[in-house]
Amino acid sequence: MTAAPGANTEADATAGFTLVEMLVVLAIMALVAAIAAPGLVSHYRTKSLETMANKITMRLRLSRTSAIATARPRQIVVDLGSRLIRFGERDSLALPDDVKVTVITGQETVVADRQTVLTFLPDGSASGMDIALEQKGRTARIAVNWLTGLSTWRTLP
Repeated sequence: MTAAPGANTEADATAGFTLVEMLVVLAIMALVAAIAAPGLVSHYRTKSLETMANKITMRLRLSRTSAIATARPRQIVVDLGSRLIRFGERDSLALPDDVKVTVITGQETVVADRQTVLTFLPDGSASGMDIALEQKGRTARIAVNWLTGLSTWRTLP
């Protein structure tokens, strides 16, 4: 078989990468990943407080909507002893150990020493509650308005 005119068969035989070249590239990629990983982890940890506040707020809003839709009160139990927020019988959210939680609510909503109950009524109102989440000097505050039942959160300076 003859080669087409202008084709360099010697160059075609040496085309490609050697094993050593591939290992060098993989070592460089591993080095870059090792340098970048701590920055990604710290970025994730700084966002975890905001993520936790957002998750709690979304579930509170869903509970309020459920109370209105079913025309029955919905109760959310904040258990500081076991560090759980129970939104129903099967739906609960565990609070991380490095997050300090403070709950401000009326005395009538305290069930046990470390448990408080937030109640959403069918008309959309609620018993009202403020939850402060603190992690590494940063604070997020979740407020449930007693009149409207609306849940909001914001970070505090």
